[in-house]
Amino acid sequence: MASCVLFACSIKPGREFVLRLFLDSFVNVHKESDIYIGINPYSSSELVNIINEYELNTFVYHVEPSLYSESDASAYQLCLKALLQSGKEYGNYWFIHTKSGFNSHSDYLRDWYISNFVSRKQEIELFLSTNPGVGSYGMLGLEYDTNRIYQEHDVEISLWDNNISKDLPYTHSKFFYIHTIYCLSKEPIKKFFSLVTDTWFNTKLNRYYFEGVFPFLVSRSGYFPYLENRFSMNGIDLLYYIDSWIKENNLNQYNYLLNNFKTNYTFNQLEPPYVSRNT
Repeated sequence: MASCVLFACSIKPGREFVLRLFLDSFVNVHKESDIYIGINPYSSSELVNIINEYELNTFVYHVEPSLYSESDASAYQLCLKALLQSGKEYGNYWFIHTKSGFNSHSDYLRDWYISNFVSRKQEIELFLSTNPGVGSYGMLGLEYDTNRIYQEHDVEISLWDNNISKDLPYTHSKFFYIHTIYCLSKEPIKKFFSLVTDTWFNTKLNRYYFEGVFPFLVSRSGYFPYLENRFSMNGIDLLYYIDSWIKENNLNQYNYLLNNFKTNYTFNQLEPPYVSRNT
């Protein structure tokens, strides 16, 4: 089954080259994919013209100012709305946004994700297809700190608050995919669309919704949230959180995925190099 890309665009005038870098990568690995593009307000007026130059399978939408979250969240939200209205289903759903579209200090991180995540589409999708219980694939994680007061909050369905229900009978995994770039398999997306109504699509989301809330959809639905790197930016071993989630929810079928990390480095996301040289 084909894949699709949900591509959240926020590009200020003068940084249109960032869009071209991502589109160049899509030409290499997503030539056959449908690409749903949400463009946030205050972005460069040149984006649509640039997108059309590439002749990819693109569907472009503009975020209403009233729903603008001042982050990728509003663009992802609009992409999901367009996806639902299309009636199409895909094998995998790639969430990618224009990292560094408004600043230069994320240039290194943008290039790292293009090289280490986007360009590895075939490898990552093979992993997902050969491990059907895996509901998502992310690169870098961060632990959920029970002592911290977060800005994130749920909209319509309980992902963050961890309320157990018939539809979402498992607890969340207590770690995030940071940087809001990851891939979900088809079953969690089907679950999401079965639970939300127009209310979700017409509510202004918290700016961190797709980093701190939405990925919990996977673990709350009982699918395994695969993480490629073992340690968080704080040096915390995330194996503990994954193992605890499996035990808490009696999901022993995922034990074989424990300690199945591909990398084991620590990193600093606040100033370059964001990821240590041993990547």
